[in-house]
Amino acid sequence: MYLSRVAEYMDKLRYYLSVASYSMKLSMKKQLEYPMEIISCFAMIPMMYATGILLLYFLTQNLKSIGGWTFPQLAFLYGIGDLSHGIMVVFSVQNWFLDRYVNRGEFDRMLLRPLNVFFQFSVSYVNIIGIMDVLVGLSVFIYSCVLVKFSWTFSNIVRLVVIILGAALIRSSIFTIFCSVAFWTKRCSAVTALMNDMLERTTLYPMTIYPRLLQLMLTLIIPVAFISFFPSCCFLGIDSSFRLPADAAVMTPAIGIITFILAQAVFNWGLRNYESSGS
Repeated sequence: MYLSRVAEYMDKLRYYLSVASYSMKLSMKKQLEYPMEIISCFAMIPMMYATGILLLYFLTQNLKSIGGWTFPQLAFLYGIGDLSHGIMVVFSVQNWFLDRYVNRGEFDRMLLRPLNVFFQFSVSYVNIIGIMDVLVGLSVFIYSCVLVKFSWTFSNIVRLVVIILGAALIRSSIFTIFCSVAFWTKRCSAVTALMNDMLERTTLYPMTIYPRLLQLMLTLIIPVAFISFFPSCCFLGIDSSFRLPADAAVMTPAIGIITFILAQAVFNWGLRNYESSGS
């Protein structure tokens, strides 16, 4: 009985993975129909990230430090944030455009299929352009690791991978939660812009520069601090002014899973209010 259930579960898992693989391949083929758009974005993205790292450099040249953090430490913080952002942009950028799915009636087809709608939405798009975000973020992070003399031990590499994946899951889940407002309002572009700006600003600088109340909000309500601040404090040995019950390598993925479960619940709640395209 137990073995049959395991076999049934494995068959279901293989089926879902095959659907995800096919959906992602189809999404990538569609994007490759317009190669010049991809090439132009590949050229612009490095310049966008360069402005961020240059901003930190010039600020620290004039102010010496920001919240007690030097340029190498800020670059490390920025690098972790960029890497998690890049992974999120590759696999979850469709959250930014959830209102398009609502207004075009895209969920009509998903609701008719014998598959979980949230799963279908999550694997419906793989953003090729986001690969450049990952590559540039990786370059910034490696550069910062040289500056801070990061120790490339096996345990540190494993912790780093787990943290970045957890941080990407937090980012994706935050967008899912807030952009699900489109199920009620039919619009989420303003919310997307607000959340994107908020995440980029709050992961660029250490949390300690903000008022205590805002720090608590960005830790307990919208867990932005777990994306790059707490991991950076952990690796660099900096006092975060918060006492965490566990290492960032445990806390960040754990918070990522919690926010993901919450995001799925909010998405499904919104889906119950879905009214099709009206056409």
